[in-house]
Amino acid sequence: MSTVINEGMRGTLVELGLGSPSSRAFVVGVTAAGLLYLAGQPKASFREDGSMKPLRWLSPEPDATTTHFLLLPVGAAVAGYLFT
Repeated sequence: MSTVINEGMRGTLVELGLGSPSSRAFVVGVTAAGLLYLAGQPKASFREDGSMKPLRWLSPEPDATTTHFLLLPVGAAVAGYLFT
């Protein structure tokens, strides 16, 4: 524990298993996805029955959307990778 205190934030992240940018990006993305899913946001990404609509660029379905649920978590993960 004393090595964590001596090394500050870097030592704390390593101790928690978040020593690499890819592991931090994964945690940021999963956390963002979980919070968005619990909040049901963005509303345009979900159907009335609660299922997710597909992305318009990948699916020919008539109710496909351009505001897919996973766009924000992936963006948050990329930012977490680049800036931490």
